[in-house]
Amino acid sequence: MNDTSREADLSPEEAARALSGIRATQARAVRSTPWFPTWFVIGIGLSITLIQFAADPLTSLPLRVAGLVLAVAGITGCSIVIGRSGKMRTHKSVVEAGGLLGYFVWVIALVIFAVALALVLAALDIPYAATWACLAMTAVMGLTGPILARWISRRIADKLERGR
Repeated sequence: MNDTSREADLSPEEAARALSGIRATQARAVRSTPWFPTWFVIGIGLSITLIQFAADPLTSLPLRVAGLVLAVAGITGCSIVIGRSGKMRTHKSVVEAGGLLGYFVWVIALVIFAVALALVLAALDIPYAATWACLAMTAVMGLTGPILARWISRRIADKLERGR
């Protein structure tokens, strides 16, 4: 037998309490998982490093081809795994603008860091200066990515709890 008659008898206060409980459960789940995994940003960073290595004039043709093939495989593989894992699939109703802004500022800061370091290393006549700078950028991504990912998750969870 259908139990819809009981559901129809919910008072507004009971419905609000139930909804609040659902929101709290959603927020706990979102808060417990970083918005993106550390391996993802390291994989993308290493792929960028391979692209830079392949583009360097000092790199031989066979290594250029191998570097580009590995870079494409790395970016593609990371994208497929993250897509299938369900990570970073936040419904637009709970996407938090401040979190996205923070993410883009982080990416831009990493690029500026890598370019500045590459210029310094190049001025010091260090071979593969940009490649070393990209590798350093990847290390910074690996160290700071988890902090950013948790921060974004907390912002989304807070928005879920507020019911907005």
